[in-house]
Amino acid sequence: MSNPVLTIENVSKTYGPVRALDDVSFSCNAGEVHAILGENGSGKSTLMKIASGTVMPDKGTVEVDGTSLQHGDARAARDLGLATVYQDDSLVRELSIAQNLYLGTKQGDVPYGAMLSWAQEQLDRFELPLKADTAVAALTPAHRQFVEIVKALLHQPRVLLLDEPTSTLDLEGVKKLSAMIRDLKEGGTGIIYVSHRLPEILDLADRVTILRDGVFRGTYPVEKELSEHRLVELMIGRDIEGEYPPKPQIGDKVPVLEVNDFSGTHFRNVSFSAYRGEILGFAGAEGNGQREALRALVGLEDATGSVSCNGTQVNFLTPREALESDVLFLSSDRMGEAVYPELSVQKNMTLTRLREFVKGGFLRTRAENENASKMVDDFGVVTASLDKPINRLSGGNQQKAALARSFRSGAKAVLIDEPTQGVDAGARFEIYQAVRENIRDDGTCIVNSSDAMELAGICDRVLVFSRGRIVRELEGDDVTESAIVGSFLTDRQVNETSSDTSSDTGAGAKLLRTLFSGATTWWVPLVFLAILTLAVGTYAASQSDVFLKTVNIRHILLAVAPAGMVAMAQLHVLLVRGLDVSVGSIMSLTVVASSFLIAFQAPLTSLVLGVALCLLLGIVVGLVNGALVRFAHINAIITTIAMLSVLQGIALIFRPTPGGLISQDFTELLRTRVGFLPVSVFFLLAVAFLHDIWLHRTRSGLEAKACGFREEAARRNGVRVDRVQVRAYVFAALLATVAGFFLGSEVGVGHPTVGQNYALTSIAAAVLGGAALSGGRGSFSGALFGAFFFTLTINVISILGLSASVGVIASGLMTLLAVFLYTGVSQIEHIAHNFKRRRAFHVRAAQ
Repeated sequence: MSNPVLTIENVSKTYGPVRALDDVSFSCNAGEVHAILGENGSGKSTLMKIASGTVMPDKGTVEVDGTSLQHGDARAARDLGLATVYQDDSLVRELSIAQNLYLGTKQGDVPYGAMLSWAQEQLDRFELPLKADTAVAALTPAHRQFVEIVKALLHQPRVLLLDEPTSTLDLEGVKKLSAMIRDLKEGGTGIIYVSHRLPEILDLADRVTILRDGVFRGTYPVEKELSEHRLVELMIGRDIEGEYPPKPQIGDKVPVLEVNDFSGTHFRNVSFSAYRGEILGFAGAEGNGQREALRALVGLEDATGSVSCNGTQVNFLTPREALESDVLFLSSDRMGEAVYPELSVQKNMTLTRLREFVKGGFLRTRAENENASKMVDDFGVVTASLDKPINRLSGGNQQKAALARSFRSGAKAVLIDEPTQGVDAGARFEIYQAVRENIRDDGTCIVNSSDAMELAGICDRVLVFSRGRIVRELEGDDVTESAIVGSFLTDRQVNETSSDTSSDTGAGAKLLRTLFSGATTWWVPLVFLAILTLAVGTYAASQSDVFLKTVNIRHILLAVAPAGMVAMAQLHVLLVRGLDVSVGSIMSLTVVASSFLIAFQAPLTSLVLGVALCLLLGIVVGLVNGALVRFAHINAIITTIAMLSVLQGIALIFRPTPGGLISQDFTELLRTRVGFLPVSVFFLLAVAFLHDIWLHRTRSGLEAKACGFREEAARRNGVRVDRVQVRAYVFAALLATVAGFFLGSEVGVGHPTVGQNYALTSIAAAVLGGAALSGGRGSFSGALFGAFFFTLTINVISILGLSASVGVIASGLMTLLAVFLYTGVSQIEHIAHNFKRRRAFHVRAAQ
């Protein structure tokens, strides 16, 4: 072996009272696959975070290729030659594959304009059948994993950290990844491999380091004598009798769950029975319909056919209705669908049974506690207390808690997808035992797993899927790993697409769906605003001769200047999932400051200095807002409300009442016209245009969107998240200051409260222009157009002699309409689709 490319020496890390790592040392050599093994909670994840640079140890050192990693910074680790493939990927799913790969590059390595073609070359190099402009959210978990791997390999790293890289891969995917690892090993790359799949480790690794309870337990060479049994013993610190519990003899085959002619988008003509007291397995290569069929049985996928449980027809329209028919599903997406991360262990286990503990309308907490305690004992859940949030437990204990809820729910048929995904070997046996022991006497359990060995070890029968159909049934002694794998190896292709053409629609329907597809399409908000503007303008022109006069148009355009600038200011913060309600008070303070610093008849040098000081004041306010939000961890709304009060108070101290003239030369400059058009219009358009180029055509803008969509993924890609966030608040305050200049040119005097209504208007205008409160979306041209529409609406209400309250109501309604059209139409379509499904189900039931 060559010299070490990664050295971890005497590393320790403590989180509160928990010591996650205690004086851990190991090294990985060039051209070596070094596996890290340990039970969940053993410290593997913490060790990987420290090695990758995303977490700094309390003590100890990390060296990459002989150079010490001084700071907890993924960018610094990457620059030293270390790349990481995370288990919960570092991809921003709202962005395209190309944009995600680009985020993984160093500054200046790839021109932004060449990003798409460059990304396609990277995908082709690894023979991935993907288009670079595809959104990551549209990919399968397996394809996302390979995109993550490609991103990690962009810079030919000296060290590659792989954290559970095969957890979402099927057999073919595992083979492809294994080949890539062997190629990297031959090229001299050192590979840290973390996995719970012991056959992979014995096949790929050169050495294995064992962690237990955060303590280094030894490093062992992978030799023929090192067995899976021995590895498990080393991990859990004790001998084990066997990995799988014994299978009982199934007596009379009494069907519990009967499925007939079950068909969906990814599966067809599926029929089977699950018998009393048995564990039935679903097997097949990824993408062959077995997972979709399982989910469809509880309404998580569309399907037709008939399902009955103990002779009673099952309503498989929704999971709730399926549970009422005694069929329950436990998802493989533990954090997303199986547990409630922020709720306690107790609530996670008793949620489906709360009615049992209610008396007289009140929850009997003692009875709930007693039942939860018994479930903890029965299923071996290791937790310090029942009140502990479940996301603080290891993956194995989370899964055992979810199983406890499932098997105590009263369901006769329990469906489990990937029962041990992300679970260590020690906890697996306990889970297998819990599944076997807790099948009801009158119940059954169906398990889908990508691990053929697992299916062979726990299942009484296995149904093998290929191309959406059941191609073989294995039973008794035929339920072996080789038989399961061999059954779909000869017929392993992705499921054929449905021939149903009911989704075909005309050009008009497609256009409407595109128009209301949401703010993900940049021009949709602009088209929507153009339609609204045309409608309002046409109505106003038909009701008043004043509306189209030059003086009124000029008045509207002048009023747009402060509204448009502050809307664009607000968008900066919305992009990074923030909110700044202090922008209105920044405008008021700027107007007041201008009455002192840019005073009437002041010389030119004083005017220039005054403008600079006002802008400096804006920068200071933005820095304070950003620092409080990012480094003091104070909620953005609380921070900016406090700043609003402070700035408003300062403005009132200096100008308790409106007074003090602002320089006429300055105000006239801002109100200069070219023909009948104010110069401010051209200035606003230029600002919006340049900002949109920055947002959509530069790396810096892409990083801002990435932080808004998924901050942790951006951080793992080396984006300096804190810098991006603080910058957003600084830009927002600067643009709000400029908006204050324009507002000052309108009022002409130091008015202390003149900007107070602009904070909410700026949010509404940005949202109307396509921004999302959830971050990452929007355009500056859209925000400007939104401000123009609001200004136009107020003007129309004024010239028609309507109450000002009408304008407030109209603003709120327009904002709600925009949110609905950009995000709500898909929900309406979903409701309508479910209504059709329900009607079809009841028609079939009546027949």
